[in-house]
Order: sequence, then C-alpha cells, then structure tokens
Amino acid sequence: MSLSSRSRFVGASRVPAALLRGGLVTVALVAVAACSTSTSPDTKPTSAEIRVTGTAPDSLRLIVSTDFFETIDQVDGTRGQVFNSADTSYITTLPYTETVALTDLGSIVVDVSNPSDVPATVRLMVEVDSGQNPYDREATMSEGGALRYVFNFFSPVFN
Repeated sequence: MSLSSRSRFVGASRVPAALLRGGLVTVALVAVAACSTSTSPDTKPTSAEIRVTGTAPDSLRLIVSTDFFETIDQVDGTRGQVFNSADTSYITTLPYTETVALTDLGSIVVDVSNPSDVPATVRLMVEVDSGQNPYDREATMSEGGALRYVFNFFSPVFN
C-alpha cells in the first residue's frame, strides 16, 4: 500500500459503500422534504401595503424598517428587532396608506405607536404581496401603546 492510500484511511471508519449510499439517499430525501415545506423562492415579497385607520386626537408615530435583524433573549425567548435603518414619520390624519418596496431580504417591521397622553383607537393592516395572510389588528392605545407587525421571509435556496 502506498503512503497516500494509507493516509487516506487514517482515523476514518471503513463504512461499506451500500450503507454510505443509503445514508446519502436518506439525507437527500430529508433535504427535498424540507424544501417542499418552506416558502417558495418564487413568492418572495417585493412590497407591503400599510393601512392605518381609526381615531387619534394627536399624531401617531410610524416606524418602518426593511433593514433589520432579530435577536432572541436566551432566558425568556423574547424576540426583538434591531434596525440597521428605519424611516420614522408622524401620521397626522387618518386613514393613512403607504406602499413600501421591500429589499432583497423580503422582510419588514411596521410599528405604530401613540406618543400622546390622549388615548387613540387604531387599526393597523399590513398586506405583503406574496400571498401571506394580511395582518389586521385593532387596539385602544394609551401613551406609549403600540401595534407591531414583523415579517421575515425564509427561503431554503441561497444564492
């Protein structure tokens, strides 16, 4: 046996070829099953329509970000979003509608809050164009109250 053929097997187990092929087939089937149960790359969203309705005696704060990452608290499992960039505006009249173009990530955070000490009754609707169920929530918000929508697109295909 030559030195190169001996070093190829140092520390490696000698698994029969039939078992190795069977294992590869199993891994391939699991990978195909995982791909078929996740969101299709063809339905990656490109835009989101934001609608805010209700009654607010004072202005509402609207924060929209398509460039963020998520954190998870390892103790209690709470998720949070950290914005790399975000657009903040104040809604002075309702109803309010805006369509936002999404980045290549296809993700968005929409946060509507009441900075005033006067309560507001607000309905937030967000519809992502990829066929996801629309977000539609209503709340009576006191000072600091907020409605937040977070959508993260997941695709098993990496380019």
